[in-house]
Amino acid sequence: MCEWARIPVMPTRFVCTEGHMLKTDHSAVAERIEQLAGPVVASMGLELVEVDYRGGFLRLIIDKAGGVGHEDCEAVSRVVGTQLDVEELIDQSYTLEVSSPGLDRRLKRPEEYEKYRGRLARIKAGGQVLIGRLEGVEGGAVLVQLERGEARRVPLPEIQETRLVVDFGRERRAT
Repeated sequence: MCEWARIPVMPTRFVCTEGHMLKTDHSAVAERIEQLAGPVVASMGLELVEVDYRGGFLRLIIDKAGGVGHEDCEAVSRVVGTQLDVEELIDQSYTLEVSSPGLDRRLKRPEEYEKYRGRLARIKAGGQVLIGRLEGVEGGAVLVQLERGEARRVPLPEIQETRLVVDFGRERRAT
Protein backbone atom coordinates (compact mmCIF):
# COMPACT_ATOMS: atom_id res chain seq x y z
CA MET A 1 0.00 0.00 0.00
CA CYS A 2 1.28 3.47 -0.88
CA GLU A 3 1.93 6.11 1.73
CA TRP A 4 0.97 9.51 0.36
CA ALA A 5 3.22 12.47 0.95
CA ARG A 6 2.10 16.02 0.28
CA ILE A 7 4.94 18.14 -1.02
CA PRO A 8 4.20 21.75 0.05
CA VAL A 9 5.19 23.48 -3.20
CA MET A 10 3.33 24.64 -6.30
CA PRO A 11 2.07 22.78 -8.24
CA THR A 12 0.17 20.41 -5.96
CA ARG A 13 1.88 17.02 -5.77
CA PHE A 14 1.25 13.66 -4.22
CA VAL A 15 4.04 11.14 -4.35
CA CYS A 16 3.62 7.41 -3.92
CA THR A 17 6.66 6.30 -1.94
CA GLU A 18 6.12 2.58 -2.46
CA GLY A 19 8.70 0.94 -4.73
CA HIS A 20 7.40 -0.09 -8.16
CA MET A 21 9.07 -1.56 -11.22
CA LEU A 22 9.03 -0.38 -14.85
CA LYS A 23 10.75 -1.52 -18.03
CA THR A 24 13.90 0.44 -18.89
CA ASP A 25 13.19 1.89 -22.38
CA HIS A 26 12.06 5.29 -21.10
CA SER A 27 10.36 6.66 -24.23
CA ALA A 28 8.56 3.38 -24.93
CA VAL A 29 7.40 3.19 -21.31
CA ALA A 30 6.16 6.79 -21.41
CA GLU A 31 4.20 6.06 -24.62
CA ARG A 32 2.59 2.95 -23.15
CA ILE A 33 1.75 4.78 -19.94
CA GLU A 34 0.20 7.63 -21.93
CA GLN A 35 -1.91 5.15 -23.93
CA LEU A 36 -3.00 3.44 -20.72
CA ALA A 37 -3.46 6.48 -18.49
CA GLY A 38 -5.01 8.91 -21.00
CA PRO A 39 -8.43 7.20 -21.19
CA VAL A 40 -8.39 6.43 -17.45
CA VAL A 41 -7.66 10.05 -16.56
CA ALA A 42 -10.27 11.28 -19.08
CA SER A 43 -12.89 9.00 -17.49
CA MET A 44 -12.22 10.88 -14.24
CA GLY A 45 -13.05 14.22 -15.91
CA LEU A 46 -9.39 15.23 -16.20
CA GLU A 47 -6.87 15.75 -18.99
CA LEU A 48 -3.51 13.99 -19.08
CA VAL A 49 -1.19 16.81 -20.13
CA GLU A 50 2.17 15.11 -19.90
CA VAL A 51 3.86 11.82 -19.05
CA ASP A 52 7.52 12.02 -18.11
CA TYR A 53 9.52 8.91 -17.17
CA ARG A 54 13.19 9.22 -16.33
CA GLY A 55 15.29 6.72 -14.46
CA GLY A 56 12.99 5.60 -11.69
CA PHE A 57 10.78 8.70 -11.62
CA LEU A 58 7.37 8.80 -13.32
CA ARG A 59 5.52 12.11 -13.40
CA LEU A 60 1.97 12.49 -14.67
CA ILE A 61 0.73 16.04 -15.14
CA ILE A 62 -3.06 16.42 -15.14
CA ASP A 63 -5.41 19.34 -15.65
CA LYS A 64 -9.08 20.28 -15.64
CA ALA A 65 -11.17 23.39 -16.05
CA GLY A 66 -11.13 25.26 -12.76
CA GLY A 67 -7.85 23.68 -11.67
CA VAL A 68 -6.60 20.46 -10.15
CA GLY A 69 -7.01 19.72 -6.45
CA HIS A 70 -5.23 17.40 -4.05
CA GLU A 71 -8.02 14.87 -4.31
CA ASP A 72 -7.60 14.74 -8.11
CA CYS A 73 -3.87 14.00 -7.80
CA GLU A 74 -4.42 11.35 -5.17
CA ALA A 75 -7.21 9.63 -7.13
CA VAL A 76 -5.17 9.53 -10.35
CA SER A 77 -2.15 8.18 -8.44
CA ARG A 78 -4.19 5.34 -6.98
CA VAL A 79 -6.09 4.41 -10.13
CA VAL A 80 -3.21 4.72 -12.62
CA GLY A 81 -0.76 3.06 -10.19
CA THR A 82 -3.10 0.08 -9.94
CA GLN A 83 -3.53 -0.04 -13.73
CA LEU A 84 0.24 -0.02 -14.22
CA ASP A 85 0.47 -3.03 -11.89
CA VAL A 86 -2.40 -4.86 -13.65
CA GLU A 87 -0.86 -4.27 -17.08
CA GLU A 88 2.50 -5.58 -15.84
CA LEU A 89 4.52 -2.58 -16.96
CA ILE A 90 6.54 -3.08 -13.81
CA ASP A 91 10.05 -4.54 -13.57
CA GLN A 92 12.22 -1.93 -11.76
CA SER A 93 11.65 0.57 -8.94
CA TYR A 94 10.10 3.95 -9.65
CA THR A 95 8.39 6.79 -7.84
CA LEU A 96 5.01 7.96 -9.13
CA GLU A 97 4.17 11.67 -8.90
CA VAL A 98 0.93 13.23 -10.07
CA SER A 99 0.74 17.01 -10.24
CA SER A 100 -1.01 19.95 -11.82
CA PRO A 101 0.77 21.86 -14.59
CA GLY A 102 1.07 24.97 -12.40
CA LEU A 103 0.47 28.59 -13.28
CA ASP A 104 3.57 28.75 -15.49
CA ARG A 105 2.67 25.61 -17.40
CA ARG A 106 4.78 24.47 -20.33
CA LEU A 107 3.11 24.36 -23.76
CA LYS A 108 4.11 21.58 -26.15
CA ARG A 109 1.34 20.81 -28.63
CA PRO A 110 -0.01 23.21 -31.30
CA GLU A 111 -3.52 22.93 -29.83
CA GLU A 112 -2.21 24.29 -26.51
CA TYR A 113 -1.10 27.49 -28.24
CA GLU A 114 -4.66 27.87 -29.51
CA LYS A 115 -6.16 27.03 -26.12
CA TYR A 116 -4.10 29.74 -24.43
CA ARG A 117 -4.57 32.39 -27.12
CA GLY A 118 -4.38 35.84 -25.55
CA ARG A 119 -2.20 34.68 -22.63
CA LEU A 120 1.25 36.05 -21.94
CA ALA A 121 4.02 33.52 -22.70
CA ARG A 122 7.80 33.20 -22.65
CA ILE A 123 9.17 31.45 -25.76
CA LYS A 124 12.75 30.22 -26.09
CA ALA A 125 13.65 29.80 -29.75
CA GLY A 126 16.72 30.26 -31.92
CA GLY A 127 18.88 31.60 -29.10
CA GLN A 128 16.29 34.23 -28.16
CA VAL A 129 13.72 34.62 -25.43
CA LEU A 130 10.50 36.27 -26.58
CA ILE A 131 7.77 37.46 -24.22
CA GLY A 132 4.39 38.31 -25.65
CA ARG A 133 0.72 37.40 -26.10
CA LEU A 134 -0.08 34.18 -27.92
CA GLU A 135 -2.16 34.74 -31.04
CA GLY A 136 -2.51 31.09 -32.09
CA VAL A 137 -0.84 28.84 -34.66
CA GLU A 138 -0.80 29.37 -38.42
CA GLY A 139 1.15 27.49 -41.09
CA GLY A 140 3.31 25.59 -38.60
CA ALA A 141 4.31 28.72 -36.67
CA VAL A 142 3.23 30.24 -33.38
CA LEU A 143 1.96 33.78 -33.72
CA VAL A 144 2.98 36.06 -30.86
CA GLN A 145 2.40 39.76 -30.22
CA LEU A 146 5.50 41.00 -28.37
CA GLU A 147 5.07 43.40 -25.47
CA ARG A 148 6.58 46.26 -27.45
CA GLY A 149 3.93 45.78 -30.17
CA GLU A 150 5.87 43.77 -32.75
CA ALA A 151 4.14 40.68 -34.21
CA ARG A 152 6.31 37.58 -34.69
CA ARG A 153 5.94 34.14 -36.28
CA VAL A 154 8.01 31.47 -34.54
CA PRO A 155 8.22 28.14 -36.41
CA LEU A 156 7.16 25.29 -34.12
CA PRO A 157 10.30 23.18 -34.84
CA GLU A 158 12.51 26.07 -33.64
CA ILE A 159 10.79 26.37 -30.25
CA GLN A 160 12.85 24.91 -27.43
CA GLU A 161 10.38 25.76 -24.67
CA THR A 162 7.26 27.82 -24.12
CA ARG A 163 5.84 28.62 -20.71
CA LEU A 164 2.86 30.71 -19.73
CA VAL A 165 3.77 33.79 -17.72
CA VAL A 166 1.73 34.70 -14.67
CA ASP A 167 0.16 38.00 -15.65
CA PHE A 168 -0.57 39.94 -12.44
CA GLY A 169 -3.08 42.51 -13.65
CA ARG A 170 -1.27 43.70 -16.76
CA GLU A 171 -3.78 44.90 -19.30
CA ARG A 172 -3.62 43.59 -22.84
CA ARG A 173 -2.46 46.25 -25.27
CA ALA A 174 -4.87 47.15 -28.02
CA THR A 175 -3.72 45.82 -31.38
